[in-house]
Amino acid sequence: MSVDVIVCETCRRKDGEDLDGATAGRQFADALRGLIASDADLDGVRLTTMRCLMACGRACTVHLRAPGRMGYVLGDMSADSDRLHALITYLRGYVRSADGVVPYRDWPDAIKGRFVARIPAVPGND
Repeated sequence: MSVDVIVCETCRRKDGEDLDGATAGRQFADALRGLIASDADLDGVRLTTMRCLMACGRACTVHLRAPGRMGYVLGDMSADSDRLHALITYLRGYVRSADGVVPYRDWPDAIKGRFVARIPAVPGND
């Protein structure tokens, strides 16, 4: 089953400055894309970007979703190594879960407090 990771590419640093001509969201997406591509446990995870996830006060934001699973929007992310690796660890748990719920005990410390929204799975056609 595929998992989508959608990063807001227009998220900006709190000071509004871009680094090397790239927004913080773009830098975060690029760094995350590299980690996902090099992790065999994340085969089938697709990273895309979109122009705004409308959580500007919590930049950088990312949405995790998969068919039949709970979805999540996380904020206050960055290309910082600790946050990236925490998200990768959480994402591994998300990929393994049948319903998208990763037990709290398995959350890395750097992911705690970063959740913006929990989005129910879309019901199937039963």
